Amino acid sequence: MSGNAVSNIDCFKMIFPASDPEAANAYEKMVATMYDFTIPDDARETPFSGETQVFCLPDATVSRVRTTASRLTRTVKTIARSASDEIVVVTYPTGHFTFRIGDVERRVEAGEIAFFDLSQESSIEAPFVDNISLAISRRRLEPLVSFLDSAHGYVTPPTALTKVLIAVAEQVVAAGATTQAAEAGPIADTLIAMVGACLEQVSQPKPVTGAAASPVSLASLKAAIERHLTNPDFGPQSLMTEFNITRSTLYRAFEPLGGVAAYINERKLRYAFRQMTDPAQKDLRLSQLAFELGFAHASAFTRSFKAQFGLTPKEIRTLTIRPEGKDVPYILSPAVFPYIHPMGG
Repeated sequence: MSGNAVSNIDCFKMIFPASDPEAANAYEKMVATMYDFTIPDDARETPFSGETQVFCLPDATVSRVRTTASRLTRTVKTIARSASDEIVVVTYPTGHFTFRIGDVERRVEAGEIAFFDLSQESSIEAPFVDNISLAISRRRLEPLVSFLDSAHGYVTPPTALTKVLIAVAEQVVAAGATTQAAEAGPIADTLIAMVGACLEQVSQPKPVTGAAASPVSLASLKAAIERHLTNPDFGPQSLMTEFNITRSTLYRAFEPLGGVAAYINERKLRYAFRQMTDPAQKDLRLSQLAFELGFAHASAFTRSFKAQFGLTPKEIRTLTIRPEGKDVPYILSPAVFPYIHPMGG
């Protein structure tokens, strides 16, 4: 019989009862590698309680979460600690939540789907959490979405596609531990393909007015910048030459984004941030990275980086470094052990 044993997916359930005065602290430790957790001020008198279920698929994780009021914040420091750049997809079957990205605040209603890039800052708050979420490998989505960073904060209303996506995620939750490992790959592929289809809108070309010959899209200009981030000589003039557009056309296209030079600089700095927080790049030399991005001196790179993120490159690298053996799933934190419950399969 052992030779015919069938392996199932890994899945976990954590229950944080309202009767436990340490429930909020344990929940905070559970999510600490991904978010900074706090209870909103107007809900501090209510005992915290919650239940989290996690289902691990190849290149995708499905979660079902219900908790009392919650605020989850992802800061530059949190991003550096987690070294995670997945795309997270969040929907609430009931209720609503509000997120803030920079100066933009948006309320998301039940049935809508919001997308978040874990390599960028955000804050999510809800008076009562009732969500289904997906964490999708960036590597799997990049071939499907031409400019994936634009997905951060994108919200799509209920459509036939989003309803099917949510239904598949709900079935993963319903199947739970009975899902066989051999089935997990095709299920994950289906979820990833549908998420990519949902994000097609963010990559739709928008013509830039004023181009001499054929219209040039802002998405095409952005894609060209991404291709040349490590070309130290690349700049506005390079775009004008590549797309045969005038300076005024180029500058008008990027005016809502703070200008073309500022946009290129921001993209270079975000590329640097992602490289520095990537565990696979632990031996990366900051001086070499600065040169590849077009900074004549490391000091200029440091000043520009700190102006963008509030921390120096060395401070980011310090946050990213982990002691040997500490790269374990967050749910295996000893503080969470008493809250883990088996899921039968």
